Amino acid sequence: MPLPSLNALQAAEAVGRLGSLSRAADALGVTPSAVSHRLRGLEQQLGLGLFERGEAGLVPTAAGRRLLPGLSEGFQRIAQAVAEATAQERGTVTVTCGLAFAAKWLVPRLVGLAARHPELEVRLVTTSRLVEFDREDIDLGIRFGRGRWPGLKAELVAPQPLIPVATPSVATALADPARAVPLIEDEQSLFGWDAWLAAGGPAALAARPRRRFPDASLAVEAALAGHGVWLAWPLLVEDALQSGRLVRAFPDTIDAGLGYWLVSTPARWRRPEVARFRGWLMESIGRPG
Repeated sequence: MPLPSLNALQAAEAVGRLGSLSRAADALGVTPSAVSHRLRGLEQQLGLGLFERGEAGLVPTAAGRRLLPGLSEGFQRIAQAVAEATAQERGTVTVTCGLAFAAKWLVPRLVGLAARHPELEVRLVTTSRLVEFDREDIDLGIRFGRGRWPGLKAELVAPQPLIPVATPSVATALADPARAVPLIEDEQSLFGWDAWLAAGGPAALAARPRRRFPDASLAVEAALAGHGVWLAWPLLVEDALQSGRLVRAFPDTIDAGLGYWLVSTPARWRRPEVARFRGWLMESIGRPG
């Protein structure tokens, strides 16, 4: 039997990994009907049914379960071979992270990376969504969460216990019961004021007005402008705390089990450029590399 086409095998691997035609289509940059067509052709060529529809989407049959691990390993080895073949020709590492982390921590420190590795160029892609590393040619992600990204290698960079911060004048105003200092909320945060109060934060804060902002990049700017108290991730306010622009509004710290992680595919993780960027990042944050 001749080997099936790579497009058909790639469609089956993506459906098996992502569980639906639409998500596989997004990952491959084609339409769901194209994925369905490739999958049907592969099943006809093999004479096997590879997927069946379940409550959570498409699930592999027994034949699919035998086939898919080898496909995933094969495509990872192809990606690794391409990465290794081009490693000496590319001095660029493409890094994705959130806008707030890029603006408040990473970019101000990239001058140190340039001094350490002048041969290494960093291309930043700022987004809060989860990227497809190989399809979008992203080498490394700095993601915030609990480290649970199936199929990817993840390494904890910095645990992030939450700390309430404010400008010095706002922090002083908190002591005056007559002044209703607002609480700044990041609408994308994985742990907000309600969770903090439920975990033992000062009950008197529950009645404070809220000022909501759509993401952390705007929430930190609101805190710096004196809009209220923000429940911050330490790396995002490290420089502002050191300069005195922000202060700890309360001594309380809450560990929500969250942090910043380095994330990539196993193949891209082994690129020399990724290794140099990782070593510099760990050293800059103060963790052993």
